[in-house]
Amino acid sequence: MKNLEFFRNIGIGQYIDSGSWFHGLRPSTKYVFLLALSAVTIAAPTPLAVALVIFLSLGLAAASKIPVPFLLRTLKPIFPVLILTAVLQFLFRWPGDLSAPLLSIGPLSFTMHELWIVSLILLRSSGMMIIVGWFTSVTSESDAARGIEDILRPLSGKVSFVHRLSLAAATSIRFVPIVAGELEEIVKAQASRGADFGSGRKNIIAKAKAYAPLFVPVTIRALERAELLAEAMEARCYTGEGRTPPPRRPALRGDSLSAIFVVGFSIIVLIADNIYIKAWIRPF
Repeated sequence: MKNLEFFRNIGIGQYIDSGSWFHGLRPSTKYVFLLALSAVTIAAPTPLAVALVIFLSLGLAAASKIPVPFLLRTLKPIFPVLILTAVLQFLFRWPGDLSAPLLSIGPLSFTMHELWIVSLILLRSSGMMIIVGWFTSVTSESDAARGIEDILRPLSGKVSFVHRLSLAAATSIRFVPIVAGELEEIVKAQASRGADFGSGRKNIIAKAKAYAPLFVPVTIRALERAELLAEAMEARCYTGEGRTPPPRRPALRGDSLSAIFVVGFSIIVLIADNIYIKAWIRPF
């Protein structure tokens, strides 16, 4: 049953109140951290820049008193998907790929270009999971909603759905570990009836086929929980209209400076990666 534990391997959506300096930052500042680091992770053209952001994110986790193994465990559920993606890069060639082959098996070959793409896929996926995991570890659900309201405060008088949007975003983050718990419950129930999920004897494709039928019951469970939440809010006559905006949290010392540093770091990394690093280490 150890291989069937999903909830303990999900770091996204679980708030850890360690009382660090980063926990006391304004929610809008934490969103700046999230967006700036995510932009580098997605847009950086080389694996070196993405790896640099990952190390910075792990450093932020250590400074926030968030256990680094807790964030790294988040990669465990998506690891088979990443490996399957890497295998597909090997099976299907990229058009116009003239780079040197590293491995050839009959008509199939693994080239430097495909290695480059696989490295970017693995690092970008891992980086996004770590960054989002750190953000949700230092940001409570209420602060996640408040941060979006602070960012969109200039539109609050003109657009009526600002609070609803912020509430939906915060709730969706909170639902990630809930859905993982539902998946774990369904898988263990199926395993108790003889289904084979975590024996370790199956290959990746066979395991994917075993988990594919669970998509429907997990989706139904998630929709049922969403419906219960909507009915509970409706029973309390909650509409979000006529609500007094919460006061902005006083900024800590160095709050704005830290946001400027992260944005500046991201811009410098992107510029250096596109102009210098890309031309220096690109192998094809």
